[in-house]
Amino acid sequence: MMLVLAACASPYGGTSSGDTPSGDTSNTDTSNTGRTNTGRTNTGGTNTGGTNTGGTSVVSGQITDRETGRPYPNAYVRFEWLVNATYANEIHTVTDGSGRYVVELQPGQYQVTAGDSCDLNAGFAIVGRAPDDVMISVPETSEVDFVEYPITPGADIPGVC
Repeated sequence: MMLVLAACASPYGGTSSGDTPSGDTSNTDTSNTGRTNTGRTNTGGTNTGGTNTGGTSVVSGQITDRETGRPYPNAYVRFEWLVNATYANEIHTVTDGSGRYVVELQPGQYQVTAGDSCDLNAGFAIVGRAPDDVMISVPETSEVDFVEYPITPGADIPGVC
């Protein structure tokens, strides 16, 4: 539940949380979206407006409403990886006003999901994939787009916002 609250509470329109691989501790990324992701560094390199020089890869995408095709702002996108058999870690960000997000990730396998803590009736599916196909490989995957759909058509299930 902390993830959901953090996603709504960001003053920048984007957040990152959790520990990241390689001891990442501080990064500010304002590339192309007007959002700021904090809590991460590029180990061995720097991020200069979207330029990748430190072994990380940029993954970006957009969330749109299935019925209208309009951008879906303020949804969170979560990237989770298994650290060991008993511990998982994650990084998340929030879509901007045009429904877009950008995040830098270390190479590896990630489970990627999206959600909206303000609308609990919003479901999210990765475009072009089966509903249970939520794993990506970085750096092979550079874009993950989602489409939002109502879980129960006509229902209004408000979240914590």
